[in-house]
Amino acid sequence: MSDKTIYKFIGSDDLRTPIITDEIESRGYKKAVKSFQNKNPKLKEVVVEWVKNGIELSKLQKLPLGRKKKLGR
Repeated sequence: MSDKTIYKFIGSDDLRTPIITDEIESRGYKKAVKSFQNKNPKLKEVVVEWVKNGIELSKLQKLPLGRKKKLGR
């Protein structure tokens, strides 16, 4: 059995653009979010859903996630 979790990302640029959905299989939440934000750099926030111990969890994540120094701000 794999120790990876499937994270589902749901978000949109603004109200006029279509919703972006993506599924990323990763060992950790932070790695999954960083992978997603590299693919979609313009998004400001996204809803992340995953299953842990049979319970479905979700979180509204503000982007970008990481150190502001490293992100060039």
